[in-house]
Amino acid sequence: MTTATDQARSAFGKCGGTMSTGEALEAGIHPRTLYAMRDAGELELLARGVYRLAGLPPLREPDLATVAKRVPHGVVCL
Repeated sequence: MTTATDQARSAFGKCGGTMSTGEALEAGIHPRTLYAMRDAGELELLARGVYRLAGLPPLREPDLATVAKRVPHGVVCL
């Protein structure tokens, strides 16, 4: 039998390891599970409302990853 944490890990894996709170809720992850995973060190908080699975290789551009999650259809001009 899979636990809520196992299901959440699977959902994060399908999204490349990074999800916004809204995406997590849409995927059926209860906020309590999300916060418990964060408190246990299984998730790292990249920015307010943006979580990433702990243990993944470090992001080269964490700020861009955060912006991409917060504004999914935005355009970044450098």
